[in-house]
Amino acid sequence: MLVNNRERQYIINLQRNRSLVALLASLVSLFFAIYAITSGLILYARNGARPIDLFQYFTIDANAITAFASAMIIPYAIDGFRKKRFYCPKWAVLFYYSGTVCTTLIMFYAVFIISRIDKQNAFGGYNFYLHLVCPIMILVSFFLIESYYRLSIKDAALSVIPVFIYAIVYIYEVVIVGENAGGWEDIYYFTKYFSFIISFIAMLTIAFLFALAIRALYNKLSYIRKQKLISSLWSEGVSPVEIKIEFFGLGRFFGRKEHKSYATLPLDIMQLVSDKYNIKIEELINAFVKGMLDKIKESKD
Repeated sequence: MLVNNRERQYIINLQRNRSLVALLASLVSLFFAIYAITSGLILYARNGARPIDLFQYFTIDANAITAFASAMIIPYAIDGFRKKRFYCPKWAVLFYYSGTVCTTLIMFYAVFIISRIDKQNAFGGYNFYLHLVCPIMILVSFFLIESYYRLSIKDAALSVIPVFIYAIVYIYEVVIVGENAGGWEDIYYFTKYFSFIISFIAMLTIAFLFALAIRALYNKLSYIRKQKLISSLWSEGVSPVEIKIEFFGLGRFFGRKEHKSYATLPLDIMQLVSDKYNIKIEELINAFVKGMLDKIKESKD
């Protein structure tokens, strides 16, 4: 049974639309993160804050992490158009994950804590975008980034490290140093109604719960996309020879696009095909490498 052109085109493209979605989602996150930072700069500058003082606002710090993470994914998404395969390293996904957890925590704190004390401070002026619109858009954009990584409990714990570090610094500046001695003002009301120890534990717990919830949904979406990809591959009647020929052709395509001093293998796709059609992944790798070397040799001639 031959592979029809539509299905052949799909496997060669290797989900090219993933690159487009990743690019758009990263650009959206980058835009809103930068918007949140610049809005915060304008807002705090109007209040007479010095540039160094801006880092005491977790809103600025969290969006800076998100801006960095989304900016790091953009080159991989662009490269995905060239290679017709989107791939980004796990560290970039983890940075994005951490930034998303942090901005979600900001939204939660603004909605359930700050708004009950000072609604203007929670959602007035720029704060409406800082505390609500930007975190929502960043959260949605994160879920649109497709990767084959499954976020673990350890990843969830790592994602709240920025919250932990900020909380330590905040307690030092607010409690140990104190505003009167040149420390920070208690802008997040850590010591207003509870002891700083209770507030510290509560914030870390809430942040970790958000990390677990985001992880669960992200992994669920990744599983659904993986199953959709598997169901979109060739029909069950295709022969192992036809599949190897296809990967030989895929290797030739990569041989034209890859840098001659190094090459990457689409092991994620290979593993899916290997599992579905019960073909050893080594056979797919051999066919792919032969095709790649064949194209590289042909280019030199």
